[in-house]
Amino acid sequence: MSDKLTTQQYWESYYTNKHINKKRIESVCSYYDEFWNQFIDPNKQSKELIEIGGFPGRYLAYLSAKYQVSPTCLDYNSDKTVIEAVFKVMGVDQYDIIQEDFTLFETPKQYDYVISNGFVEHFEDFNTILDLHVNYMKDQSKLMVMIPNMRGYIRFYKYLVDYKNLKIHNLKCMHLSVFKAFAKRHNLETKHLNYHGGFPIGVHQKINLAQKLIYKIHRLFFKFVFNPYLMKHPSRFFSSSIIAIFEKK
Repeated sequence: MSDKLTTQQYWESYYTNKHINKKRIESVCSYYDEFWNQFIDPNKQSKELIEIGGFPGRYLAYLSAKYQVSPTCLDYNSDKTVIEAVFKVMGVDQYDIIQEDFTLFETPKQYDYVISNGFVEHFEDFNTILDLHVNYMKDQSKLMVMIPNMRGYIRFYKYLVDYKNLKIHNLKCMHLSVFKAFAKRHNLETKHLNYHGGFPIGVHQKINLAQKLIYKIHRLFFKFVFNPYLMKHPSRFFSSSIIAIFEKK
């Protein structure tokens, strides 16, 4: 499949060794604890988990340490040393790394849990990418998909100060209806589907003086005024992500 909006080289340079830090990993990943608790059944005997596009492995390592799942990282990144270091810093010594292109790879096995975080939106044909996730699901398994939300007012903000990042994301997949249709196609039970989080203030590029002013105004308003409200009342116009959890019967 040749409709990727990013390259392998992009992702290999995106993450650095600064991510190999236990406190940082726990801080990033624990933000989603309320959803991990919905997703992973502590009483389930088999707990094999795969992350699609799992580099650099921090979510897998965190979940393995917290819930004693058996993690597998599927990613086409050619350097697995970062993933190995992330597992090591989290005290995880049993794991599997599959260095393959998800769009071409045919999985020989299925898993109890499948996660996909910030992956689907980097493709033109996002529906086909979503559909491929089901190939990794056992019966009675769960799938959790998280993607950023860059529609609504967020799109306008990113156009002003974070355009390079905006253009490598497919905004067409950032609708709840996309995931409702996906669940219907595969007869999956939707356990959770909604927007989540505060306004995404951060930028991924160098910004000029005018952009810095726009950034600082938004940071002050959202961080200290509106984001506490958004955490309790998510909005399709302002919340940073979409989170979906499905179960295969």
